[in-house]
Amino acid sequence: MNISRSFAWGEIKEHKFIYTIIIIVIGLTMTSFILENAYLNYMMQVVNDTTKILTADAVITNPDCNIRDLYGTQPTIENAREIANRIERILPGYKTTIRITAQATYGVGVSSEAVDGCTIQGIDPEEDEKVIDIKDKIVEGRFFEKEDPILRGHTPLYIEIKGPGNLPDFTYGSGQRLFRYDKPYPIIVGATAAKIHPSIIKVGNVLNLIVSTSGRGTKYASVTVKIIGLYESGTPTLDAMIWFMHADSLREIKGYGEIKGKEWHVPGVGTFRGFCPIDVNRDMGDTILVKGPEPLHQLDPIGQAEQLKETLASVVPGMKIFSWHDLLVYAAGSMQDVVTIMLWGSIVVTLFLCGAAIKYVMDSIVIRKTREIGSLKAFGARDRTVFKIFLYQGLFIGSLAGVLGIIISVVVMNIINWYGVSVQFVAGTQLNIGFVVNWLTVLVALVLPILLSILAASIPAKKASMLPPVEALRKGEMAL
Repeated sequence: MNISRSFAWGEIKEHKFIYTIIIIVIGLTMTSFILENAYLNYMMQVVNDTTKILTADAVITNPDCNIRDLYGTQPTIENAREIANRIERILPGYKTTIRITAQATYGVGVSSEAVDGCTIQGIDPEEDEKVIDIKDKIVEGRFFEKEDPILRGHTPLYIEIKGPGNLPDFTYGSGQRLFRYDKPYPIIVGATAAKIHPSIIKVGNVLNLIVSTSGRGTKYASVTVKIIGLYESGTPTLDAMIWFMHADSLREIKGYGEIKGKEWHVPGVGTFRGFCPIDVNRDMGDTILVKGPEPLHQLDPIGQAEQLKETLASVVPGMKIFSWHDLLVYAAGSMQDVVTIMLWGSIVVTLFLCGAAIKYVMDSIVIRKTREIGSLKAFGARDRTVFKIFLYQGLFIGSLAGVLGIIISVVVMNIINWYGVSVQFVAGTQLNIGFVVNWLTVLVALVLPILLSILAASIPAKKASMLPPVEALRKGEMAL
């Protein structure tokens, strides 16, 4: 052990109580930092698993849409495929997916059950970037299979009656009753919806849905669906609202393609249509989901979302673009962002106070050790040697505090995971409290207190190393 480390270790042992307090305070601060970041990483994973199922990293809609329209009321994008291809051509690494959306009502006429609504997302099981996320979350039943009756050769017969004045067109009748021998459309439903309506929502049940067939919900059709699977994500509210159907099925229901069937118009009453068959047009859609390249880190996910929106806006000017964060704020408010800012602020303040405490301790040591510093320099100790004494003390404090913070964090996370801490959520469901630790969080928690301690110790260390031997001895005598 060289002379600098020897003196540093001797000082630490002599004043171990004050050093222990400082190490514990910084360690607890690092514990707070790790737990907060691990929880934010977990919430980001929940966002990826839920909100991003609807938006990916960003979603492109018609320019007259608002964020509420993401729940199934977007007007049609006639050239959706062209826009998607343009994004992938101009922005390498970006992946696009065309979605069909609609709102639906179920439970009409079912005894002892309230009428409820849902948003249907039409997905392509082969091309949709988020399909694997949905497939992994099936908790009962199954995902779509190739032999499922995706296209039935017609959309349900419906009657469109013009309402008086400014009332919307009204669709009357259940076309599927006329085609009762046809197989129903397969659909995947959220497990939360099954908990809310256990008598209606079950794997294998056949439901009648009233589905909106136009962007603003002014036209409707009645269809029959069969529940083939239940999925469960990290956000029960979305599970209750979002159902999934094959994109071509929803294209057929909404009439996206060349309709070859018949249409009968009764003057003053309305139009009776029976599509048989329809050639769907896969270039049409309601939204375009965009997945950007994976970022190097997740320290600023909100900033990354805004930057991606700006990049897309330069490629598709005139279109409306929403990020996953826009939908999250719309659905849950800014509470999570505010809590995150407050926690980061408290961590910064605590670290600042710890740094000030370290500097105060080091200044006190320099005052008390001035005579010894003078003696060392009188016996030939160089400025660098004296400077290293105090840096070693700061290095020891920071290293031990970082390791202590990591150990406490691991213990706390294991205890919470062991007991399965959760909070009450919608419809009697539970929202789990979890943690996801990445290497960057651990690295920062280890390096940050070391840098803080060294920085706080460097100022008094520099002062001590610059003292001339005679002045150090004289000040030391005065201190005695």
